[in-house]
Amino acid sequence: MEGYAKISQLMGCQDTCAIYRRFRRLNSLNLLYLQAELTHLEEELEALAKRDAADPERRFHARDWWSLSQHNDDDEDDESAAEQWEKVLEIREKLEQYNDTLLKQAEIARLGAPAPQDIIFLREWWRRPGMGYFPLVGADRNSYSEERERDLVAVKARSAPDLFTRWFHDGLVSRWHGWFGRNAKDQTELGIGHGIYEYSDAWLAGGARVIATVVASLLPTVSVVIQYFIHDDLVKLYLIVLASAIFALALAVMTNARMVEVFAATSAYAAVNVVFLTNTVVEQAG
Repeated sequence: MEGYAKISQLMGCQDTCAIYRRFRRLNSLNLLYLQAELTHLEEELEALAKRDAADPERRFHARDWWSLSQHNDDDEDDESAAEQWEKVLEIREKLEQYNDTLLKQAEIARLGAPAPQDIIFLREWWRRPGMGYFPLVGADRNSYSEERERDLVAVKARSAPDLFTRWFHDGLVSRWHGWFGRNAKDQTELGIGHGIYEYSDAWLAGGARVIATVVASLLPTVSVVIQYFIHDDLVKLYLIVLASAIFALALAVMTNARMVEVFAATSAYAAVNVVFLTNTVVEQAG
């Protein structure tokens, strides 16, 4: 198996590697040409409508569809009267093509860009012996080059809900695989080459969620414990400000919380710390 069959085998086995060019420039050019054709047809229709409106026998064309659309093919004058309706039919066909193309382009635009690690993997697979090893030799061999990266779209884009999950997938797991994983995990046998390892997305998401949960449980208690050992109230206030900032940063990085939710949670977190500080001051005063 080689060439396009080899690439299709990879993309069929790995959904996130089903990456293609969206041909953004060509699609835009096609829409512009269709738009230009429709513009000219629109002007021609307006000219025919004005001509017919000035003719006593055709003045009802703008108000009566039947008189506009019916004509006698054997009557040369009637053929002239039918020009406006024929132009409408021509526009109808071209407009359907334009609308269909525009809607398809909108659907393509909603497809996500491929994840950086999937692009890197595809390029590595493309050139490595024992994998793709430059499967194409035609003009499309450079379809996945860095110059065309912004024109690529993934059928199933890998999306991380937050920055931490993305870092966990792209950074931590990659390093772990380089240090330990390649020796502890078996290679994937999918007929797409040697030296390929596959990790479950569910497992990766679960690992990131566990770490985020542990951090979420530690942040409130750690700040309270540190305050317990500090006796200077001014230093405690500085600590509350710093802890609140760290807490807000953790929410922004490790969750997909909205801005209003970050503000609400941070305010509650700061309030808990202030209550602890107030109770401590009262106990010391007593």
